[in-house]
Amino acid sequence: MAAPKALLLSTIATDANDWHIGRFSQLGSMIETAGQAIDPAFALTITDYPVEPELRKGLQSDLREGVFNQIWLMAVDLDNGPDEDFFPALEAAVRSGTDLVIARDHADLGSCLLSLEGCLTAVGSTQTFKRSWPDLPTDREFIDEACPTITTPCVVTGQNGGVQICRKRADHPLLAFPSMLPGHLLMPAHPHEGVIQPTSDTQTVLLSSYSITSGREQLIAIVDEVPDGGMVLHHSTFHHFADYNIDISHGAPDFVLDPPTKQIEDSPELLADLRAYIRSVVHYACRN
Repeated sequence: MAAPKALLLSTIATDANDWHIGRFSQLGSMIETAGQAIDPAFALTITDYPVEPELRKGLQSDLREGVFNQIWLMAVDLDNGPDEDFFPALEAAVRSGTDLVIARDHADLGSCLLSLEGCLTAVGSTQTFKRSWPDLPTDREFIDEACPTITTPCVVTGQNGGVQICRKRADHPLLAFPSMLPGHLLMPAHPHEGVIQPTSDTQTVLLSSYSITSGREQLIAIVDEVPDGGMVLHHSTFHHFADYNIDISHGAPDFVLDPPTKQIEDSPELLADLRAYIRSVVHYACRN
């Protein structure tokens, strides 16, 4: 049997002043460590979406051929995402059994996901977008005059560099590990997480938390498991996995104006649940 392979991919070309894949280096290390615990030959490819046509074709070919057991897709684009040939290739990968982990953020970040069809049609409604939500609530949870570009849909769960307490909502193998608080998980927080919602009976809500602004429940993770295909694991924000949220000393793009906290810096043991969760996802995706 071939050694398992994983892909950690952003939906933008490399841009030093954006959420390029280099800003997810600690996630990459956690994925690699978890995979090699199962199989020392586990291989992880880390890349932004290629600019060069030949590299794009090579990536799309690997996706169509089901080369990867799992894909961690950081959907950080805002109308600067992949070319149109990427989407059917990703759909083919999931049809062939590749597991897909998706993380985006508030408003219309990751809007390229609206181009997914076929077995991934539900992604564009499970992940919510300002531009495609006809009954979008008009309230604006994130009210900060210093950050006027942050708009709904978003939910405030804390500061960058801090944690939120998430409740385990399902008895699922992805959550079958000891956590710091029984029945709960500590995950990196963010001042304006995206909004996800279940849209079919094949989806299971895994984790939820609460807005510190309104008190409303915030869904953190939803898994979609359709027979004869890979799972799709949705997260409300890529900031659960960004270096800046894990360790604020890594810094952020210059458009990030939110004041961070040193909660995790002062108590790094708060990251134990995140590491356990990532390990669980990696191992679950290597189950076949």
